[in-house]
Amino acid sequence: MVSGQTIGYLLKRLGFGVFIVWAVTFLVFVLLHIAPGSPADILLSGGVVTEEMRQTVIEQYNLDEPWYVQYFLWLKDVVTGDLGYSFAQQRPVATLIADRWAITAQIVSLSMVLATVLSIPTGIVAGYKHGSTLDRVLTVVAIVGVSVPVFVSGVLAILVFSFHLNVLPSGGAGSGVVGRLSHIFVPSLLLGGMIGALMFRMMRAGMRDVLEKDYMETCVAMGLPTRKVVLKHATINALAPVLTVSGLWIGFLIVYAMVVEYVFGMGGLGRLIVHAVQAQDAPVVLAGTIITAVVFVVSNIVVDLLYTKIDPRVVIGGGP
Repeated sequence: MVSGQTIGYLLKRLGFGVFIVWAVTFLVFVLLHIAPGSPADILLSGGVVTEEMRQTVIEQYNLDEPWYVQYFLWLKDVVTGDLGYSFAQQRPVATLIADRWAITAQIVSLSMVLATVLSIPTGIVAGYKHGSTLDRVLTVVAIVGVSVPVFVSGVLAILVFSFHLNVLPSGGAGSGVVGRLSHIFVPSLLLGGMIGALMFRMMRAGMRDVLEKDYMETCVAMGLPTRKVVLKHATINALAPVLTVSGLWIGFLIVYAMVVEYVFGMGGLGRLIVHAVQAQDAPVVLAGTIITAVVFVVSNIVVDLLYTKIDPRVVIGGGP
């Protein structure tokens, strides 16, 4: 049963999360407002424009109001579930997001799974065999993985897997389970490898630190099997710092997904938001900002709750 202290903590974190989302959208709205260009020019592009047409568009979208009034009107619509209307595509923003969110969610989910599978076991081995040849090789691979930009590794992956080996498609999202998986596997592997490299470094450092603790030496001296000491006691303690920052990594994956979607020509949220920024399509950019900020907030709250399961010394709300 959930305690009152836990409920109070969650309400506090949710309240702070709402403030963060509001602050981020406010900042982005201001930046879009001061950027050169006008939404009216976007809406009326591609034809003969009269001053009467321009004035009609300005009044329809409240562009004649001060920027803070425009923001308040937009915020009021968002609270009621209306994300607005795309200036560039002339479609409801909610419809555009509904058509594209699944691709981005699948890439981010598969990337996080691959990052975990690749980094945790190798981090445990490297930490336990610190200084060995295997440790050095894994560390070099991790450094390379985190150093190469995604847009560079993405282009190289297309050249290798699509043009030279001809085993995977070079772009698009595919259809069906097998088709979709074949299209998103390489982008997810690139993102998972980059995040996995960071997770590996943290897991390796955590294992080294834990294995040097006095209580680890005590466990060995008591005759406990080495495998049990490493996998049960050391690994659980070393996972704590990795879990702490995993919430941030999930949010970063959404941002990086924008890059790989653009490189691989996928029609996900990332590509939608990139095109919206290029076209100064404020409603779409703001909707993408909300989604990213909400993912950051929710994932960090979930991580805080999971942290208490790994480390019982941590109490929700900081109570005794």
